[in-house]
Amino acid sequence: MKKFASITALAIFISVIAGCSVTDERTSDFTQSSELTIIVSESSSTDSSTEGSSTSTESTSTTVKLPVIEDIPEEVYGAHDFSTGNYIYNPNALDTSNRQRYDGDFNWTNERKVLWTSTINETPWSPYNADGAVTYGKANWNNGIGLCAEFLSSCLTQGGNITNYTDSSTAITLMLLHSRLGFGQFLPYSKEDHTITLPSYARPGDVVQLYCTYEGVMMHSTLVVGTDDKGRMRAVAHNLRNSGENTFLVDYLNDPCWCCKADTAEIFYYHFYRDDDKGLPEEVVNNKDVVLLEERGYTLPDEKFDRAAALEYAKSNPADGVGAFGANHTSRILRAGGCSVGYPNQSAVFIQLLKTHLGAAESLSVRADRTVILPDYAKAGDMAFVYCPHDGMIISSFIISGKDEYGRMIAESYDYINDGKSAFKVDSWCPGCGADMSEVILYHFDD
Repeated sequence: MKKFASITALAIFISVIAGCSVTDERTSDFTQSSELTIIVSESSSTDSSTEGSSTSTESTSTTVKLPVIEDIPEEVYGAHDFSTGNYIYNPNALDTSNRQRYDGDFNWTNERKVLWTSTINETPWSPYNADGAVTYGKANWNNGIGLCAEFLSSCLTQGGNITNYTDSSTAITLMLLHSRLGFGQFLPYSKEDHTITLPSYARPGDVVQLYCTYEGVMMHSTLVVGTDDKGRMRAVAHNLRNSGENTFLVDYLNDPCWCCKADTAEIFYYHFYRDDDKGLPEEVVNNKDVVLLEERGYTLPDEKFDRAAALEYAKSNPADGVGAFGANHTSRILRAGGCSVGYPNQSAVFIQLLKTHLGAAESLSVRADRTVILPDYAKAGDMAFVYCPHDGMIISSFIISGKDEYGRMIAESYDYINDGKSAFKVDSWCPGCGADMSEVILYHFDD
């Protein structure tokens, strides 16, 4: 995904009139301010010798105060149709388009692709102690407390409190990607002997989860504790228990997925950065903002996204984008645009969209006035997802209809807070758990 500094219409106007260059110096502090400071650099040439001239640059700053959207009345909080969306499997929610997508012919590609970047540098997580996580995992793999996700949560907590305790494998995935302590990858595993061969930079304490293509969720969670003499993974886990002493085999129940019979031909792998890391993907080495890579992906033949058709559907069928109903509505918007993504829950819709290879995602900060400044490349017809850091889940999704004169996101989502015509205002706290809502994930479709 191309990354550009977000420049407001006013900044461009200043640069045109003054005949000068404009640098947008918003930093992480910008999320706490309702003002936009623009640095204006004016260049002038002064003769310094017979051979030429020298150029000097003077900078002045212009502060633009953005209008504040009125506060949300307290009585509207909790008015949304809200669902956690963290269920491992919801048999009543699976849309038939998922099966149409994955039962049909699709193209496999071995081209590595960046699926998600984040420029949000602040992180609540502590440094990761891999030895502590592995020691706990080996000692408690058979203690019978909780299922796979709860066990992995406990292991990661022992490694430095880097996740909130959860019973959702998908929530762990999103929490890890938001920790900024490493990066994630989707990798294939061997269908011949059901083993997992990890990259050369894999280390004990990393995480491996089994991915269900139909559902768009993680079906099983394990903690890497080493490799055998052939480089195949050893791991500890609960339910389908594993002690980590032998080569890890993808259980037959997971191949295909025991709930929906999907072909689980991929795993999600999360690598924590180490001081002695070698051989990391060049995309990560060159850009630490990359949080998720696709090692080998699949696409439907000739599948493209029609922004205009998707927007038309959204405008003709207004709905609140929060919770289970919101995920269903977003799925219908995407399908109206030609993207065959189905609905199990909000987080699954987001992961399924990442896997389409139709574009890529970028995390954006929510400003103090609850609005979001879109980057220059964002367009009407892109999608937005609101992330809850406490539950590790997507709680809301909607289609973007444009920007206002200040570059703030406008979205087709109709509720007590947003009218679909002015700057979209994100809830100040999660209607499900009360956590601070400080991030919106933009999904931009490639043009």
